[in-house]
Amino acid sequence: MIQLEFKTKAQELIKLMVNTIADKEYAKLVSSIPPKYSWASFIDAEPTTENACLGFGKWLVEQLAMWEEYEDKKFVVDHFQKSCMEDMDDADETRLQTYNSDMVCYHPTSFGEPLDFWFEIEFFIENGQIKAVFDVNI
Repeated sequence: MIQLEFKTKAQELIKLMVNTIADKEYAKLVSSIPPKYSWASFIDAEPTTENACLGFGKWLVEQLAMWEEYEDKKFVVDHFQKSCMEDMDDADETRLQTYNSDMVCYHPTSFGEPLDFWFEIEFFIENGQIKAVFDVNI
């Protein structure tokens, strides 16, 4: 795989992940970039990919509702915007091949305004395929 292919595949996966979140279809994150297993604790369930997706969804819904109450305005996660991706120029397929890990950040927005968290997407190779998981940094 060449550098351009890696960046293209990474961007496609991030776009699918962000759009799935924007559409509030959290269970479908399993087929794009799921959250890390630790999110399962938000629904007091065993750490599986499916439970992590549901736990993340629960956390996000509660977080946005809390902000809405505090700021008296609606909050959403906007669909994918390439300008919200950070570090894509630094994404390095060679580093991925050598260390089996690389990170890309995505800064989501709500109605075009930055939210107070960002996604850290960790890419790795599993069975010859690029895979990823995400976490949230606040």
